[in-house]
Amino acid sequence: MTNVWSAKNGMDVDDVWDDTELIKMYDQSIQEVYSSKSGVTEKQFKGEDGKTYTWKVGGHCMAPFEDEYFPATIDSIGGKDNLQVQVTFFYYGNQENVHMKDLWMNEEAIAKAVALEQKKESEKKSAKAGSSRTSSNHRSSAPLPNFAPPVPPNIIAMAPANQQEALSSMLMSWYMSGYHTGYYQALSDNAHKH
Repeated sequence: MTNVWSAKNGMDVDDVWDDTELIKMYDQSIQEVYSSKSGVTEKQFKGEDGKTYTWKVGGHCMAPFEDEYFPATIDSIGGKDNLQVQVTFFYYGNQENVHMKDLWMNEEAIAKAVALEQKKESEKKSAKAGSSRTSSNHRSSAPLPNFAPPVPPNIIAMAPANQQEALSSMLMSWYMSGYHTGYYQALSDNAHKH
């Protein structure tokens, strides 16, 4: 039988599951696995295509993210047998830990990404110089990714200001979604019994 928390059924607030410590331990263990940097800045790896690749910290590659490949910069090499690579993706700025066997080269795509990144940096510098002459009172917020669905206008003003706030908001929405899904399921199960 599913227990739904309510004041009526005598459950104490302390009986409600709090997974904060579980999430902290998970994050810590993932961080330990991927951040066990051995000081390796370069590693040769024979790919599945038979070619030998030399991957270097600061070098560029194509790395997977959700079943697609994107241009990225190699941040670190570590993990078990120094085969784990932490990369930062161009365009998005997010980081991912991937296995070295999943990396590959596409010189044209990487060159295009590097050129676009340099163009964005120069535009930021010129915009910064221009904005120092004009005053602005609007709150700066995190950029919205290109693949996100359109956001209702009233929510844009409440967008998280940084990555930590965005992560906190995402985790809280995930938790609340699970809570309400469980609550709905319990109500549905209870209605079918009567």
